[in-house]
Amino acid sequence: MEVVMPGSFAEELRRLRGERSLRDVARMAHCGKSTVGDLESGRRSPTVRLAQVLDTALGGDGTLVELAEADLEQKNARGKTPVTPVQDAVEVFPPGWDDDDVLRRNLLKLSAVGAATAALAGLTPDDNPLDGTSHDLLVAHQDLRAVHGRIDNLRGAQAVYSAARDHHDQIRGWLARTSRETERHRLNALAADTGGFVGFLTYDLGQAELAIAHYRDAAAHAQRAGDISSCCNLLGQTSRVLADLGHHDKALALADRALHLAGTQAHPAVRCWLHAVRAHHHACLTDSTSAHSDLDAAWNLLGHTEDGEKPPYIGYLDEAELNKWTGHTAIRLADSRPASVRAGLRALDAARSNWPTCSVRGSAEVLTASARMYIAHGELGEAGRLVDKAIAIATTTGSARNLHSALDTRTLLARRAGSSPAE
Repeated sequence: MEVVMPGSFAEELRRLRGERSLRDVARMAHCGKSTVGDLESGRRSPTVRLAQVLDTALGGDGTLVELAEADLEQKNARGKTPVTPVQDAVEVFPPGWDDDDVLRRNLLKLSAVGAATAALAGLTPDDNPLDGTSHDLLVAHQDLRAVHGRIDNLRGAQAVYSAARDHHDQIRGWLARTSRETERHRLNALAADTGGFVGFLTYDLGQAELAIAHYRDAAAHAQRAGDISSCCNLLGQTSRVLADLGHHDKALALADRALHLAGTQAHPAVRCWLHAVRAHHHACLTDSTSAHSDLDAAWNLLGHTEDGEKPPYIGYLDEAELNKWTGHTAIRLADSRPASVRAGLRALDAARSNWPTCSVRGSAEVLTASARMYIAHGELGEAGRLVDKAIAIATTTGSARNLHSALDTRTLLARRAGSSPAE
């Protein structure tokens, strides 16, 4: 067993735990009992993310985070556990992915916005008239980002877009004004999260090209933070939008790049989701063998995702989400592989039955996908019921992306019904 030095993360964790049991602390931090035990004994090195969770749960006032960051810096300096740096943001994206003129114009537009944002006088610890530390403010901003996410799930992008944009701009303003290296590292990680969220909201509101530009900008922040999981997740999100725009080859190339960079270092939840998304891209190009191989990889990784260190931006990944992507893949393969229809129906029925009630907006996507599968199966009545519900939810939540997809599905249903023999 490693010797635990005074003032170490392990020692501070034991002090903060006090009389609480390992099981109680693990439950508070949403991780395994063995994880807490290994951290206290020094058998396991803490990640900054897990240190943040434990610090918040135990009221450490940032001490666990500071010790985890110091531990990481020392190990990197000794070369004991070197962190593979994420490539420069320009190199992360494969050549030719943004050849489209519209994408280029939006990237330039967002760069100009970013330069203006950097001049904003964001709230910094030095400007704060209240007592508090940069750690307190960072935790508060992380909590605010989580609140924005919950509002989006319940009410849709339109209900939170302006607030989320303002929040992201504030983080970037703070980042531009601070010279503290440790603070910059954590702010870049937060800016990657808030920027990626703005990208998703923009995408949901129907501005796909601009969403790609936001994702690229967020990936640059993730690169500066050295967060390979976040960077790869943002590449995968970009590939999804490219696929929706019909750029299937580019989408696949970007998903390939994301999984290559992810290797075994990115969090299992990110790698699981990337395999699921890439399966869809393969199916768009009618490569059923590769699509099923990726789905198998995704399902195999799912059991490793709940390890107590799952990043919040991929926290939605669960069996229902994976069933949704299995259904999306089956829809693309249905014309060439009729057997995919039944598999897709099973997956989407399972997704709907287990879909979280707090994710109202996302349910429209699952309902629309299910309607398409029922159309392929010839059950037009059930398809109609599902698509009508999807349209109602997409309209209520203001999701232009989901509404467009649902209306396309209703048009497809009308064509199939018109061509069906009269009963």
